[in-house]
Amino acid sequence: MVEITRRDVLKTAAAGAMAALPGGLPRPAAAQTTQKRELVVAQGGDIAAFDPHQSTSSNDIRISFNIFDNLTSRRPDGKLAPGLATEWKLQGQTTWVFKLRSGVKWHDGESFSSADVKFSIDRSLDTTLKGNRVNTVLTTVDRVETPDPGTVVIHTKKPDPLLPARLGFYGGQIIQKKYVESVGPDTFNQKPVGTGPLRFVSWTKDDRVVLEANPSYWGGRVDFDRLVVRALPEMAPRVAALLKGEVDLITQVPPDQGERIKATASTAVAGALYGGLYVLAVNSKRPPLDNPLVKQALSLAIDRETIVKELWRGRGIVPNSMIAKGDNHFDAAQPPLPFNPAEAKERLKKSGYKGEEIVIETTAGYMAGDKPMSEAVQAMWRDIGVNAKVELFEYSVRAQKNRDKTFKGLWWSDPTSTLRDPDGMMWRLLGPGGPQDYWRHPEFDELGAAARLSVDEKFRGDAYKKMTKIFLEHLPWIPVIQPYEDYGLQKYVEWTPDPLQQLEIRRFNFKFRRA
Repeated sequence: MVEITRRDVLKTAAAGAMAALPGGLPRPAAAQTTQKRELVVAQGGDIAAFDPHQSTSSNDIRISFNIFDNLTSRRPDGKLAPGLATEWKLQGQTTWVFKLRSGVKWHDGESFSSADVKFSIDRSLDTTLKGNRVNTVLTTVDRVETPDPGTVVIHTKKPDPLLPARLGFYGGQIIQKKYVESVGPDTFNQKPVGTGPLRFVSWTKDDRVVLEANPSYWGGRVDFDRLVVRALPEMAPRVAALLKGEVDLITQVPPDQGERIKATASTAVAGALYGGLYVLAVNSKRPPLDNPLVKQALSLAIDRETIVKELWRGRGIVPNSMIAKGDNHFDAAQPPLPFNPAEAKERLKKSGYKGEEIVIETTAGYMAGDKPMSEAVQAMWRDIGVNAKVELFEYSVRAQKNRDKTFKGLWWSDPTSTLRDPDGMMWRLLGPGGPQDYWRHPEFDELGAAARLSVDEKFRGDAYKKMTKIFLEHLPWIPVIQPYEDYGLQKYVEWTPDPLQQLEIRRFNFKFRRA
């Protein structure tokens, strides 16, 4: 009977998501080409910060990665390509030399130089910078030197073979020294200036961000004049806007809605296996979640296979640890996280759990399926005797809790593997001082610190296996699914999605199909 109840919840959640779509929408005429000069994107929430050092939220990086550039660039195929640096090489064991692209201009017409790179890296490491969300990314850096305007020399504390990759994502976005120092961090966060393919025009809070094409972009002008990113938190209005032709592209499409989009003549779905995980992050400082047995019980009670099958229509895989499939040091021999409600009840009993309320804090649309997954997990936990509650809040509240580290229970997080290596996801977020530092374990910390500074891949692999064992005992995250990141788009949009969520729109991966 318990099994039927759980599946009923899952099917009801999936059916509810479908039923939420307005019925009887007229199908637009098939549009295979367009003369549009404006690209309209709808995502699940408003932007919280333009300053790339103040946010790693997917809603924010979809915009910031188009305003700012990095020294290196991670392409959709996973390969590292030149960005603001045209070449880089290692001298000795701890010195990296980057040659910068010449002739690059900031959006305000100022010239880009090595001084901007040094300023950006130093600022990313500044633990006193209010709201800094990336200060754990480049902690291998010892100092940055600028021998001339076109050269940057980065010295690391110990050998760091991953440094070029680190500079290609969070924490590595380059900002303008002169502008930030002139206007201050608050104005910079409201009116950003970068070197990227799109430049800031306006922001209407809780409505839309407007960007325009940078006509002198070093990588070539994008194939449109303006980009409008609309905030549509609920999935049903996002899908409806796409089907009615009001928007060109929508983010985070769950599989049930994807079927409807694919069934419409003028729209399609594009996706990639997410380079990261969807997890329930845990405030392990708060009782009873400070007890590993309680967290083990919560994990064992989640029927992930059914979530993948019922809510995701098979568009995802069950994780086996805190390392995403596709990453360096992913252990294929490690079995998927198990579902065992009987063992879950036993561990809950051993924990001394006394019926304390355990809260899942969630939005409805920050992540695909976050609300229905919350309701399904709540039902599964109630099946083993957990007093589980779901609290729904707006994306702005989630963003504030992220900044202040004030989550009171469990919350949905979508950690991204920025390096295609455990150091770029698990350690960046869960390491000491990281954005999700709600738990500490001395051996875990020692292993993580050693692994990130080693060039011995066997040592690193062994360290991550030991860390996995500790992780699965203490569960600072409860991984649930590694999903496909699907996007809905008009068929005249030719775009290659990236598995890392940043929605980069550049000449190499985007164009309108024109008549």
